[in-house]
Amino acid sequence: MNISTSTDLHEVRVNDREQLIYLLTEAAEIEHGLMCSYLYAGWSLKQAVSEGVTPAQLEVLQRWGKEIRSVAMEEMAHLATVNNLLMSIGSPPHFRRQNFPVPAGYHPSSLVVRLAPLTRDTLAHFVYLERPEGMPMEQANGFETPVAYQRRPRVTRLTPTAEDFDTVSHLYRGIQQGFKTLANNIGEKALFVRNPDAQLGKAIMDLPGLLAVTDLDSAMHAIDIIVEQGEGGRQDAEDSHFARFSAMAKEYDAFLAEDPAFLPYRAVVSDPVMFAPMEGAPGFHVNAPQSARVLDLANATYGLMLRLLASGSGVERGAASTRRMEIDGAVSLMHVLHALSSLLTTLPASSEPLPCAGMNFHLPRSGLALPQSEVGPVLLAERANEIALALDALSDSVDGLDRKLSAQLREVAASLVQH
Repeated sequence: MNISTSTDLHEVRVNDREQLIYLLTEAAEIEHGLMCSYLYAGWSLKQAVSEGVTPAQLEVLQRWGKEIRSVAMEEMAHLATVNNLLMSIGSPPHFRRQNFPVPAGYHPSSLVVRLAPLTRDTLAHFVYLERPEGMPMEQANGFETPVAYQRRPRVTRLTPTAEDFDTVSHLYRGIQQGFKTLANNIGEKALFVRNPDAQLGKAIMDLPGLLAVTDLDSAMHAIDIIVEQGEGGRQDAEDSHFARFSAMAKEYDAFLAEDPAFLPYRAVVSDPVMFAPMEGAPGFHVNAPQSARVLDLANATYGLMLRLLASGSGVERGAASTRRMEIDGAVSLMHVLHALSSLLTTLPASSEPLPCAGMNFHLPRSGLALPQSEVGPVLLAERANEIALALDALSDSVDGLDRKLSAQLREVAASLVQH
């Protein structure tokens, strides 16, 4: 039985720069995780009437897919904005996060981040994640936290510690207050110490709502944009994520009322993993040989994409033209990742024809450690060519694997070494 979420609006405490950085890095991981969750659900949608949907239903599913991709791109913009907030106060950008499935306790108990097809419960979960602060709502079936817990520290510590928050906008309210508190305590000039050229702006990365952060006013405005676009939106705007997912849920219910057997999603696994989990641990091991190799390609592409994003963030990595080239390369790899991840939803996850596999966004232990700037483009190009070679080798044996994808990888590699 579900229990309504708490509407506790306590203050999230920020007393120093280190605690503000801690909260911002968690915000970055949440934005990153939500982006992956939304993309996974979008990739699960059926794409032809031959999959058991009517032409009218297919038209709506195609619109849902575009809507979900649009929301995911805004999550990418939120991640970039949070990194601007981090860099404005002297921290490096943060593109790391926990691998899926995210363990209980890593985020507050109300915030469950999983990979699942777009079932009605999954969509209810998305609405729940994006709910406005203070709105009581039940967690969706299948997304409950196994054990209730609180992370709020009893005392203020010098060491940065996790804080509890009930919604994502609750976290951002605390971050805003932290910026105001520190600007008041140490002075705005002392707080915002990073070179403004390190920011990700439209000249480097053109994303909806992305804003450079150079002072308190721009920090406040940047956070307002994130919240109003839908991270639990304080304003119930028609184009907020909360409103868009809520409207999608009403359409889903209308289809179910007309046809209780309506299934808009492919039979893909929830919580796929690339490596066999330990006994009792969550996750569905994708071990069908060809599917595992496609998943390997997708994860390698994703890892390179993140390295390019990280390398293009921060003025220390090079001139604006070099950074723009790296960001453009990352955007190009997003198209390769989309194709590979969509293909996975048609391939078996194991020895049985069903369920099908799915992308799991695996990050290696090395994380996003970057090479020295003078050799970085060459090493990133080397990696792109390695993935292209592996894709070529696999394309002859996997139906639907487009060999043209390797050309996109090689174009990225060429741009890196020719710049």
